[in-house]
Amino acid sequence: MLSYKQINSLKLLLLCVVCSPLLFAHHSYAEEKPENLPAGFRYIGLYQLNSKLRVENGISQAVVISPLDYRVYSDGIEIRVYCETAGEDSYTAYDIYRSDGIGVAKTSGEIELVAGVQAYSTKGKMLRQISVTRDSLTMVKTAPRSHRVIVTRAMATEVTTSEISSDK
Repeated sequence: MLSYKQINSLKLLLLCVVCSPLLFAHHSYAEEKPENLPAGFRYIGLYQLNSKLRVENGISQAVVISPLDYRVYSDGIEIRVYCETAGEDSYTAYDIYRSDGIGVAKTSGEIELVAGVQAYSTKGKMLRQISVTRDSLTMVKTAPRSHRVIVTRAMATEVTTSEISSDK
């Protein structure tokens, strides 16, 4: 029969074994900040592209996607979404306009408020809007004078938090 102290030690060991890959993965991205990231930006999380839709004339059509990871950073005023394409790191900057939560539809149809931020960008003659929560990232993009909208969804691939001690 195991003692209470041995059981707690086994629980702690199991927790370390289960969580260490998550901590290592998160630590690696938090430490590898992009070169052009200004001081004061915190790592928010890593999100993996899982769907992209083109909505045109009231009809939505899935767009073929390839694996893509988005690294998200924020200073509380701006969100920067970095991704690596063709071997180069690039980003899109969004100005935060709402930080009191995101309305998310439940399966019952009710709207639930979850922690998150909303931001926009008008660079490159494109109107872009982004919503970021702990679990997901949604980007909506439309060109001026266009009836076409692109909706991109990405899901968090790791534990996301803005209070990482190694990132402060």
